[in-house]
Amino acid sequence: MQFRNILLVVSAAIFALSGCKSSTGEAPLAETIKYVKVETINDGVVQNSMTLNGKVKEKSLTSLSFRVGGPLKKLNVKPGDYVRAGQVIAEIDKRDYELQLATTKAQFEQVEGEYNRYKQLIDQNKIPENTFEKIKSGYLMAKTAYENAQNQLHDTELKAPFSGYIYEKFAENFQTVGAGMPIVSIIDNSHLEVVASVSESQLNKVKNDQESFVNVANAGITKMPVDVFSVGEKAKKDGLYEVKFSFENQNHMNVAPGMTAEVTVYCKAEANHLSVSQSAIFHEKTTTYVWIFNPSTSKVEKREVRISLDGTKGRVNLVSGVQNGEQVVTAGVHYLVEGQKVKPLENPSVTNIGGLL
Repeated sequence: MQFRNILLVVSAAIFALSGCKSSTGEAPLAETIKYVKVETINDGVVQNSMTLNGKVKEKSLTSLSFRVGGPLKKLNVKPGDYVRAGQVIAEIDKRDYELQLATTKAQFEQVEGEYNRYKQLIDQNKIPENTFEKIKSGYLMAKTAYENAQNQLHDTELKAPFSGYIYEKFAENFQTVGAGMPIVSIIDNSHLEVVASVSESQLNKVKNDQESFVNVANAGITKMPVDVFSVGEKAKKDGLYEVKFSFENQNHMNVAPGMTAEVTVYCKAEANHLSVSQSAIFHEKTTTYVWIFNPSTSKVEKREVRISLDGTKGRVNLVSGVQNGEQVVTAGVHYLVEGQKVKPLENPSVTNIGGLL
């Protein structure tokens, strides 16, 4: 009797366990529900500004070289030195070029005298035209050689094309250098640029820029006016467009190329744009998305959107992809998948902070 009761208990347990399994013989997994923060899309205040992060860059970095070759006789600059426009930076030994100039000058003066005599004769019709043409040809060749020798002697001095700072030095005194060989590089710091990247949706906004300001925290620069210098007409490999803002580098500034900068661009405000929290936006490659929350199914749907303008105060304006009144996820957007069930977090009460009451 006791053995029979044990069999009944074991059978009941096996039946109970078999009722908990699915038709495949495996216990079903509970569906994971994530808690998210949602926001209802509205057509609130349209932002008319956007903030871009960029880097300060020099107006130009130019390598300087001689147009002639020879041994360096003078190179007395070093990286960091300031040079003024027209200042002699380096000099090649002039000896050979002075001799060449003296030779070509003597030849030219001799041919010039002969040319002038034959010119008087041709004016008097005393010699044939073809005889004079030969004399004229020799005269022009001698003149060209003389002028070339003058230019080469002049080119033994390497002068700064603009005022700036020596960035690198590629040669040393008494070294023999060739024509076109870089000697130094020079930075033009009279004006500086802030280089930033913008998306396709921001491109026209930058082109319609009304006023822009730059902040360079490490240089103590706050809200200094800048001008749009150039806007890229072709996207880079990352799908973004390069924009350059320029400003005058005044003497009292401590800003230097390579510093991080922040540019605020104020544009003409556009009406009828929907506004969402910036934290709702996420990107995959070159496409922009938001997660739409469906209250009837408690599931999320990935929706492609187009941004009109990055706004201030953590808001962005959308041109397409969403409708007024829809709900979007604004927290945890990088941890969701298509069709996932979520549960919106309740907004905490002002008088019940932390939900302790």
